[in-house]
Amino acid sequence: MNLFLLLIFWFFSYIDHAENGWEVHTIDASSSGADGVKLADINEDGLLDITTGWEEGGITKLYLHPGMDQVRELWPNVVVGKTPQVEDAVFADINDDGRLDIVSCTENRSEKIYVHLAPEKDFLNAENWKQYVLPASDSVMQWMFAEPLQVDGKYGVDLVAAGKGEKGRLGWFEAPKKKNDVEGWQWHEISSMSWVMSIQFRDMDSDGDMDVIVTDRKSGLQGCRWLENPGIGEQQKKEWTSHFIGGVRLEVMFMAISDLDGDGIEEVVITERTDQTIRICRRKDKSGLEWDERVIEVPATTGNCKSVNVGDINGDGVMDLVLSTNTDKEKKVGLSWLDGRKIKNTTGKDFQQISGVHRSKFDKAVLTDIDKDGDLDVLICEENYGENSEGLGVVWYENPFK
Repeated sequence: MNLFLLLIFWFFSYIDHAENGWEVHTIDASSSGADGVKLADINEDGLLDITTGWEEGGITKLYLHPGMDQVRELWPNVVVGKTPQVEDAVFADINDDGRLDIVSCTENRSEKIYVHLAPEKDFLNAENWKQYVLPASDSVMQWMFAEPLQVDGKYGVDLVAAGKGEKGRLGWFEAPKKKNDVEGWQWHEISSMSWVMSIQFRDMDSDGDMDVIVTDRKSGLQGCRWLENPGIGEQQKKEWTSHFIGGVRLEVMFMAISDLDGDGIEEVVITERTDQTIRICRRKDKSGLEWDERVIEVPATTGNCKSVNVGDINGDGVMDLVLSTNTDKEKKVGLSWLDGRKIKNTTGKDFQQISGVHRSKFDKAVLTDIDKDGDLDVLICEENYGENSEGLGVVWYENPFK
């Protein structure tokens, strides 16, 4: 083969690899029902570690980033606690000792929030982790998510949390004055909630405090909305005022908040299952009270919408969209991406495949440079799909664009 033909062969091989060559690497598939991933550098080595709750397995695990030489192998991990019906896990310094701990939310037939206190060192020794139930959470509701936030400006970090079902509410746990006062945590309800899917924080009205942005997929306050922080004081312990952003009366799922078009103003991007679309919500003024909503049709080759995230996938300086779905009974593409240059005029046919075609139950897609090569990879969990399916577990898809 002469040099010219060799270059042509290499070029088209590269294009094919760049479009369809997402290689999947397993971090862990040893348990059942991996349900979401959260990132933080718990051992302070400059690399992001992972915590995941395994719902059917009834455990919460920590994964330490192994470094670049072993990043494509199974990651070193430890079970930090037994957590029946765990729905989500997140890093947070619960006892205000300067070290990150892990908090697990559990739902049906458990309805507790577990705290896993981290050791000073030797994170991979399960005996070094201490677990307890947050008493103020016990049997209150089916807990879905919790996120750390300093709400009242006092003591340690507080927890904003919410759940689902008839008892579902959104609120926050007030941290006690004494660091290890387990009984001292107090729960304050601030809104109704049918089935929370996302909790994020932004100063939506530019008044200097953090507001709470949520998606609620079922009845009542269904849609994406933000709750206005009333400011430090007793009013924070009462109901907060809600302002809708988009997806009203739709079964909204996960959301992403990012400056999609590079104009310095963040958009709220949501997925929803009523019409199977992605919705890009753009604020019309600084108040956060008026929003425009652009609809992107999701192709029939994917499954039911689950999550959307924003990042520059192909390195062209334009923000793209990454979509994860549940493919139900059919074999479809569960993970795909949309070039940001095609967002305005896409009909849904422009989505490009990341994962293979199979039955999948993907969770929220997280974009992060796992292998430190300068591009965004996709970190995700794939849960069970059927009684005899254990799913892919915790995996990451290596970005082929260089």
